[in-house]
Amino acid sequence: MHRRGKAEVPSTVAKPKGYRAEGPNQVWSWDITFLASSMRGALYRLYLILDVFSRKIVGWEVHTEESADHASTLIRKAQLAEGSIKRGLVLHSDNGGPMKVWAKLSEQAV
Repeated sequence: MHRRGKAEVPSTVAKPKGYRAEGPNQVWSWDITFLASSMRGALYRLYLILDVFSRKIVGWEVHTEESADHASTLIRKAQLAEGSIKRGLVLHSDNGGPMKVWAKLSEQAV
């Protein structure tokens, strides 16, 4: 076995804060997943928001592209539908590209 050059020093990452859902509309989780289409090479994106406590799907939409604007619109619609706009709501994501952009946009809006 030969050394392949300098390796980066392992970095320590702080453990994220944990949240416990003790009722509905306290913690939501959302993600974007690919859906196959009947056309070869074409994919749809399913935006889905799930209430962690009740496992209820509180919002979903299908689009042809990933966009923070689509995500923002869906989250606002779900908040209106569930009446959770003024209450403290934790929105969990896996920090993918659109999730990071949406988080930055929502911080600027506050």
